Amino acid sequence: MTAPEESSPFPQGQVEVLTDLRCAQVVTDRAQLRLLAPFMGQERTVSQVALLLNLSTTATYKVTQRFLKLGLLCETRREARAGRALRYYRAPAAYFTPFTVLSMEQIGQHNRAAHLDRFERNFARTVRRDLQGGWGALTQVMPSGEPFYDIATQGGASWDPLDDDSPVLLSGWNLVTLPPAEARALQREITAVVLPYLNRQATGKTYLLGVFLTPDDG
Repeated sequence: MTAPEESSPFPQGQVEVLTDLRCAQVVTDRAQLRLLAPFMGQERTVSQVALLLNLSTTATYKVTQRFLKLGLLCETRREARAGRALRYYRAPAAYFTPFTVLSMEQIGQHNRAAHLDRFERNFARTVRRDLQGGWGALTQVMPSGEPFYDIATQGGASWDPLDDDSPVLLSGWNLVTLPPAEARALQREITAVVLPYLNRQATGKTYLLGVFLTPDDG
């Protein structure tokens, strides 16, 4: 096999339009995309990406080979060294998946299902660890007629999730009746609260945050 030319077929800033379902399923799957992301718009080796992802070189090599076969990655050059040549790979800086290839509903359902499953596991683990003895679900009805349940004790003590000694948890689905202008205002208020915490470098514990709002048409 001859070494590829020095220039990458995926120039920086190029958007690759996907028409293959298998490729579309990879780049719209958050878990798989995290494995591909280090190559996007960057020329890197398998060992460099393994270090970034905190994975073994063997595991990263297998993932890289799968992405190569799908055409999501390309080999850009080889660097001669003792033993096997060092291979560099690059992916496009961005991908575009038409909804005719993979619908927004399919993308959303797949990612939400994975994250909701992860949320439920972590939520249950935290509750078992931090809320021991006498706690349960107290089911009630709000003045609006909407039923809900609260975490409480049989004796009537209610769990306050905002208390400094409580675990950092937030969970709940609510039906709210709003005129269109208030619904838009709520959307913007929630977005304004969340945005400052996204896409930043920080140290500490990782938290899973999900925010959902949609018209409820049954």
